[in-house]
Amino acid sequence: MLLVTLAALATGLLMDGSVATELRGGTSEGGEDPNAALVSGELRARLPGPDGELQFGLAPSALLGRDRRELFARASGEGDLRIGKRATARLRQGLGYGSIDFSPLAPAAKPLPGEPVNVQPPPSARFVKIEESNTTMLVEVAASRRLRVLGSASWVVGGGADAEARLLVPLARGPQAHATVEWSATRVGKLSFDLGAADTSYSNDRRASVASLLVGWTAHTSRNMHLALSVGPGIGRAQIGGQPDIISAYAVATGDLHAKVGRDLSVAVGASLEPQGDPLSGVLVERTSARALISLGKPATPAVSALLLASRVLTSSDSSPLFPQPGDLYVRGEVGGVLPLGARSSLVAGVRAAYLGRPLPGQPARQGAAFVRYSADLPLLR
Repeated sequence: MLLVTLAALATGLLMDGSVATELRGGTSEGGEDPNAALVSGELRARLPGPDGELQFGLAPSALLGRDRRELFARASGEGDLRIGKRATARLRQGLGYGSIDFSPLAPAAKPLPGEPVNVQPPPSARFVKIEESNTTMLVEVAASRRLRVLGSASWVVGGGADAEARLLVPLARGPQAHATVEWSATRVGKLSFDLGAADTSYSNDRRASVASLLVGWTAHTSRNMHLALSVGPGIGRAQIGGQPDIISAYAVATGDLHAKVGRDLSVAVGASLEPQGDPLSGVLVERTSARALISLGKPATPAVSALLLASRVLTSSDSSPLFPQPGDLYVRGEVGGVLPLGARSSLVAGVRAAYLGRPLPGQPARQGAAFVRYSADLPLLR
């Protein structure tokens, strides 16, 4: 009976994946040798059903340097269940473990429409053993044709996996919650109200709690332009051991624009201003982050792209020079050329560079490297 059930499930299973390998070499002012080879892959599986869907993912990576080998892997699972005609419940679980290459010369994830903008400076050591866990329950209700309500609750754990790693990246854990109401005010625009809160405790005896209320507007002004803006108040509380709590009010804002100019030029820019617990210290900071991605070229033809990421600390709850301080600046950039090798593979060559306005002890202020990257999508089973 079990074999029959597994066979029935397998007939509906959809799988695909991708692989990538990258070679890079460059220089830095002190610090570790930036020369490395990176091999990564991703396996995705989807099992649709009459009332929902199951999704699974596995993403291992290996970095091969001159004198070290580092491994890291992430796994994820997600289940969707339709409840009646108007509601959907979604349960997500993500796990990760291994040694992460925090070098700013490592590949950066490309921004997606509506994705939060949070540019985080790296720790003082390039490689840190990290553990991750993210459990999220999300409920979405289509109250009417124009009104949608979303709510989510998460328990998030992330940071150093052992005592040595936690000196560089403290282990953080705590709940997060969001409630959003979206109203389609016009054919092309949505008005939203978002209430969010997070309470994070760190292994270095610190705690950061933040809450915000944002009013947002999202507009698809045309097929080629997407604009999202939100603004509102926020409040944060910092706790350091047995010292008195530090409570402050903040302004919170986000902006995101994706546009296609003509037939060949695509532009994506985003920015955020928000209080947050700094993952490298547990200090409550207000940080502004920005990103810009420009791509010139038609699909399936040679193209050129440029990516710029930047962040700056505006306020900090701790005046120690070892922790984030107002004015701390972090910038990283990438310029590359893309050569399609077929319908599912491509070759990218370019340069990356990074700058830290106030580097931590043992951390280079400037780094640069050239890279060559090959990637391919693999249709495994459909």
